[in-house]
Amino acid sequence: MRPFCIFDTCLCTIRVSLNGVCLTVPAPISFDPKSAGLREQIDALPAGAGIYLLHARTGTPHLARSGNLQRRMRRLFFAEQRGSDTASARLRESVAIVECWTTGSRLESSLVMHSLARQHHPDDYLFRLKLRIPWFVGLTLADPFPRLAVVNRVPKRESMLLGPFASRASAQIYEQQVAGLFQIRRCTDGLKPSPEHPGCVYGEMNQCMRPCQCAVTREEYGAETQRVNDFLATNGRAALSVLTTARDRAAEQTDFEQAAQIHKQVEKMRAASTARDEVVGNVYRMNGVALTRGVEAGEFRLWPMREGYWQDGLRLDIAQDDEQAKSLDQTLRELLSTGLRLPVKQGSRAEDLAIFARWYYSSWRDGTWFPFRTIEDLNYRKLVKEISALAKAERAQMVS
Repeated sequence: MRPFCIFDTCLCTIRVSLNGVCLTVPAPISFDPKSAGLREQIDALPAGAGIYLLHARTGTPHLARSGNLQRRMRRLFFAEQRGSDTASARLRESVAIVECWTTGSRLESSLVMHSLARQHHPDDYLFRLKLRIPWFVGLTLADPFPRLAVVNRVPKRESMLLGPFASRASAQIYEQQVAGLFQIRRCTDGLKPSPEHPGCVYGEMNQCMRPCQCAVTREEYGAETQRVNDFLATNGRAALSVLTTARDRAAEQTDFEQAAQIHKQVEKMRAASTARDEVVGNVYRMNGVALTRGVEAGEFRLWPMREGYWQDGLRLDIAQDDEQAKSLDQTLRELLSTGLRLPVKQGSRAEDLAIFARWYYSSWRDGTWFPFRTIEDLNYRKLVKEISALAKAERAQMVS
């Protein structure tokens, strides 16, 4: 394996404050559209993807993304078509300053765009970004008789909340599958338990403990709620292990009728487990690292997430000729442990998860996600293999 060199400089160098929350954005490339050397400044821009912000002399700034910053600036400020030079001249007069940020991936663009939009358009930045909060499945533990619910918000008070799901439909499917395994209520009304309550069809089919009719105490219902909570926490792995053992024991004792009944429960529980994507978990404990390409050749970016909050990006440069460089595995361990020593837990967890869901579930996802419980549990071997494969492919492309 070739030696590697790392630069653990934080990508984000400018911190701005918004409503008491510290946000970070990279340092921009700035220029004045009325300067004499405008064409030379635009020619010096990278011919790659990035974000630009046009600060108007009056009114709100314009924030947008481009696949080629250099080409977009040329089209804006220097007419390429006959009859457009007047419009370009008016634009140069109306814009006070232009700021540009180069980005190496769509994930990086989304994170930078979100920070800039919150700063410059605090009233309607979600609408401008077309950013929708994803869907989650959780237990309404604040209710005396909790139930499963599909929601698109993240309460500040921590509870069992799973997500993000790819869509509302996928969240509803999982919620219905899990609810069918237990006897917690499915009604959405605020319960006023009474022996005269008419009940519902689920109670008649013995699929609900009927707390509305005072058929169980709050403690008995709480025990069933805890079973649901345990299933959500492990996606049924613990319960499946117990049922599988019981089924095998019944089969060994030639109690095939009992074994068949348990097997039906196992199959039903497995169906519920497979309805949940592997990335879905407790959003208050969602940790991982996204690996994407950087702007320059041989450069990669690591985007850590801790407890549902994005952290500052970390830059990894591969030096082919540095004989003193450490192994990539050791370098990554030192970089991540240092970068996550004091994780940021401010901002909007729901919006950070929305950015993650848009990137992870998209057809254009341009990176790899590596989840972990603690940073020591991260699969460094898999991360090293992925970086090495990307670097090898990049070198081969440059040679060809």
